[in-house]
Amino acid sequence: MKTPGILSAIETTLGGLSNQMRRMRIISDNIANADRIADKKGNVYKRKSLVPVQNRALKKNNFSDALNLKMKKTNQGHFNMAGRRLSAGGDAPVDEYKIAEHKSVVREYDPNNPMADKDGYITKPDINVVEEMVDMITATRMYEANVSVMEAAKKIAKKSMEI
Repeated sequence: MKTPGILSAIETTLGGLSNQMRRMRIISDNIANADRIADKKGNVYKRKSLVPVQNRALKKNNFSDALNLKMKKTNQGHFNMAGRRLSAGGDAPVDEYKIAEHKSVVREYDPNNPMADKDGYITKPDINVVEEMVDMITATRMYEANVSVMEAAKKIAKKSMEI
């Protein structure tokens, strides 16, 4: 569905707000499970992140296609792929974001832990809490930026109604 004018800015901003909320939720899960050790079956919490999934059919591989996409981006009326957003790089439309699990774990020597293996090691997720906090701050700032864009778009729409 094509959204004309100022409403398209609001629609894009809502998508950004939604993605940043999902990202903050994932980061908070990572922080909460950073010190969680493997259970009796050996299952360990895996660090998660939000990554864009690109539609393979729309991926541009040659100069002509990339130039056409750049030309289409100049005027939203020419961009005839309803419901798709451009990725951060602007090279191909992004269909959605998915949650990716990182497989890395850390083995830590703790012979006094009841969950330690026969060699005295416990298995924990490979999560750096400082990195996660920096990611959380970044997601918060991006969320705030989207809120200010939303407020600006609302002001513009309100002013245009007064004309």
